[in-house]
Amino acid sequence: MHFKVVVFFKNILVFIVVNLYRIALKNAKSVIFQNHDNMNLFIDKGIVDKSKCYVVNGSGVDLKHFKLTSLTKEPNFLLIARLLGDKGIREYVKAAKLIKGKYPNALFELVGPEDPSIDGITIDRVNKWTDSGYIQYKGSSNDVRPFIKKCNIFVLPSYHEGMPRTVLEAMAMGRPILTTDVPGCRETVMNGENGWLVEKANFEQLAERMIWFIENQDQWKVMGQKSYSIANEKFDVHKVNAEILKIMGISNEKTF
Repeated sequence: MHFKVVVFFKNILVFIVVNLYRIALKNAKSVIFQNHDNMNLFIDKGIVDKSKCYVVNGSGVDLKHFKLTSLTKEPNFLLIARLLGDKGIREYVKAAKLIKGKYPNALFELVGPEDPSIDGITIDRVNKWTDSGYIQYKGSSNDVRPFIKKCNIFVLPSYHEGMPRTVLEAMAMGRPILTTDVPGCRETVMNGENGWLVEKANFEQLAERMIWFIENQDQWKVMGQKSYSIANEKFDVHKVNAEILKIMGISNEKTF
């Protein structure tokens, strides 16, 4: 009965949200999305007409701020995210636990602030994971570049994203990417070229790909360079902003 009640209220919430979006976007001339999955969802639900829809490559990344840096030789993994369950943090920890037994020198760092939402993971829980030796929690930071510079593989096992900014920042700094095959995340990875996509909520598959990285160190630089190339080609903030201004019918040329 409890399950049926939860589903019932979830359906009501979805109905309300869909209709609020439909009302809010009724008179919009253009609607911009950060990935095709979200756009197609809005079109399929009749929220907005396809003719009004455009997709851009996220919010872009500042390639002058997030610069290409060299890799080290240690298997250092990094996850940057708010402390939420749907960011895949629990799967990250479970994967790290599996790997530590065979590869004790592998390092798994976590950076991100607490989140008060119902899906939030408490600092006490994170500290217990740290005390157990599975991960190292580095707290929250306003500048993630030093953490990305230290890592060799960037990980984001998220359940859903618009376009993950942290992944774009890691790509700009030349890091291979290990993320989930979900909306937003899948747009950042050419599978097997600049990283790997794994199934959402599958910590065993996540661990398998982490082990692949540990055992294929010669591919780190190759994949990292590919990430950097993709960041330059697709996600440069100046290119993204120019595309958004074009959609909005605003010129980005400087006037004097």
